[in-house]
Amino acid sequence: MLVVSTTLLFVICLLGQVEAECTVNEDITTCRNENLLRILLNALQSKKQNDSPKPVFFASLTKDTTLTYSTTILKFDDVRINIVNGYDSTTGVFTAPRNGIYQFNCLLRAKGSNEVHFQLNKNDALYTWGYVSKGHYNSQTISSVIKLMKMDRVYIKHRNSVNETVSGDNSSTFSGILLQT
Repeated sequence: MLVVSTTLLFVICLLGQVEAECTVNEDITTCRNENLLRILLNALQSKKQNDSPKPVFFASLTKDTTLTYSTTILKFDDVRINIVNGYDSTTGVFTAPRNGIYQFNCLLRAKGSNEVHFQLNKNDALYTWGYVSKGHYNSQTISSVIKLMKMDRVYIKHRNSVNETVSGDNSSTFSGILLQT
């Protein structure tokens, strides 16, 4: 403990952020400075925030879903992981619980030999688009890294006015994770 406290004190004093009157007696370091106390409390709060669970979710479609409008949001209903409850399966929207850099992945599988036009939106704007080409149960994955502010929304939506069907049976998925704050 003495080594950590002395090292922290040395670094703080070296950086010129704190001028403190300190004494070191065997195992006890005593400093008389309110600024040092504030810095230590901020460091503890920062550590506590970093120790809190990271938002992460993984959800898939259980039933085939026909997308009818270009505004249709896919609602991935089988939620397997939803730490911090950022993903809402009733709306299909992930809402950022805190600021940070997030990674999102979406795999869509077309039903039969259909094609599917889709996109990942940040709030109400296109961020990344995807396209599943015609073929026998073809699929496509998109992966995006996005800087989000608290309460920003991310979701997958249809981007075509023609009806297209996404395969269920847990073969189409949407996931996201906080990478860093």
